[in-house]
Amino acid sequence: MRGERGNIGIFILTHLLVAILVGFLLWSVFPSAWKDFLREGPWGIVAAAAACGIVLVSIVRGVLERREHKSAHDRVAKVFREATDPALQKRAALWLVDHARSHPGRLADAGPALFDVLLRIMKTDPEKLDRTRAANGLGVLGDPRAIAPLLVATQDEYAFVRAEAALALGKLKATQAEKRLREMVEDDWDANARGRAKEALERING
Repeated sequence: MRGERGNIGIFILTHLLVAILVGFLLWSVFPSAWKDFLREGPWGIVAAAAACGIVLVSIVRGVLERREHKSAHDRVAKVFREATDPALQKRAALWLVDHARSHPGRLADAGPALFDVLLRIMKTDPEKLDRTRAANGLGVLGDPRAIAPLLVATQDEYAFVRAEAALALGKLKATQAEKRLREMVEDDWDANARGRAKEALERING
């Protein structure tokens, strides 16, 4: 909860700083006649009030959207923890990783079973797009136990699975994957997979 409040505070401060910088930038490019007009009449106050109103509305909307997203995350995490049906677990797990890329710390709310479910999806699911999402999710989750299975996934028949598995290895800083990633950069027929492998190598060596 404290972390969420901190994030909201940073969000508000960022909006205010951007608004101030934009205000200074606009003022610097206004013609002198416009500046005099705004200084002398009531329109300067009106313009400032309107700008403050726009910034305030933007901040309030952003805070409400973040809170709604957190509330939805909490509901899905609860469904995942309590689910016994593998199909429901799968849907909840993929939703969580798809919506937590900018807040990976929230994934802890789902419990330790999330890793196992994502691993199962990546290894055995017949739906290639879901295998792709699971590979991406394992990278977001950041658990080093995923390195060996992700290395295997770089051999998947579906190029997007290979690509996301490679990128996940980069996020995990898996130095033991460098040889395989170089092979992908040189030999993989898919341009996206080659690009992801190259990006992964840059992450590992960066």
